[in-house]
Amino acid sequence: MVALNRLTRKKLGEILIEQGLLSEEQVQDTLRLQHQLGLLFGETLVQQKLLSEEKLVSVLVSQFGIPYILPTAYSIPKELLEIFDPQMMRRFQFVPIDSIGSVLVVAIAGLLSEDLLREIEGQTGCTLQLFLAKMSEINAVLAGHGL
Repeated sequence: MVALNRLTRKKLGEILIEQGLLSEEQVQDTLRLQHQLGLLFGETLVQQKLLSEEKLVSVLVSQFGIPYILPTAYSIPKELLEIFDPQMMRRFQFVPIDSIGSVLVVAIAGLLSEDLLREIEGQTGCTLQLFLAKMSEINAVLAGHGL
């Protein structure tokens, strides 16, 4: 299983406050708006122009040591994309990129909950290898496949 403790131990808002990128008030306002809009926290930050996609990915890469990937540069087999409901992939901002034996390579645009990671592993029977990507890249892959 993915190193879930490392991925889910600290919330993104806490990290951004510690790094001086956001104030406590900005995080609280974003959390309220996130719940109203039904978006992910990072997605809300970018939409509200509090953080660029590039900065968000940079923070996550440096904090969690997950490598960055450009999913639009890959030819993703349609069968992989058909494993998951397109609405689920859009809502949680992830896309499978490749399957190597019992390992599923997945691009994520933020931190996924432990429950969601377990659901993905359970649904596929694979161990996950995670890479970070920008939300716009995830959406471009899905749109490019008509999803």
